[in-house]
Amino acid sequence: MGFSSALQSRAAHEALIVRQDAELRLMETMKRSIQMKAKCDKEYAISLTAVAQQGLKIDRADEMQGSLISKSWRSYMDELDHQAKQFKFNAEQLEVVCDKLTHLSQDKRKARKAYQEEHAKIAARLNHVSVSANTLNIH
Repeated sequence: MGFSSALQSRAAHEALIVRQDAELRLMETMKRSIQMKAKCDKEYAISLTAVAQQGLKIDRADEMQGSLISKSWRSYMDELDHQAKQFKFNAEQLEVVCDKLTHLSQDKRKARKAYQEEHAKIAARLNHVSVSANTLNIH
């Protein structure tokens, strides 16, 4: 695999490195934001569950048998509990995304390192060839 001739200059190499660094920083920012969102969603889910549990504590439930108000309230509390479970599930999915982002970031760092090492090898060979050519021209 080779680069276009437009990407073979020192400036292009530096631009690629700057871009890779910026992308890695962005990925770290994304990761931290996603982690914060997951944490907030989990905490919200816990709070919603507590609200639903508190709301379902009805004194003298036997006296409320057949009450439409009681049925409506239970339905509302059940819906809150369902929402809490959805938030928890979504937070868990965000954690999966965060794990994938971590692996992607690691792969990108490895690719950046491999690119830099290969670039350094090629630059060293070019320098060696240039020095050898200059030495031959002097003699």
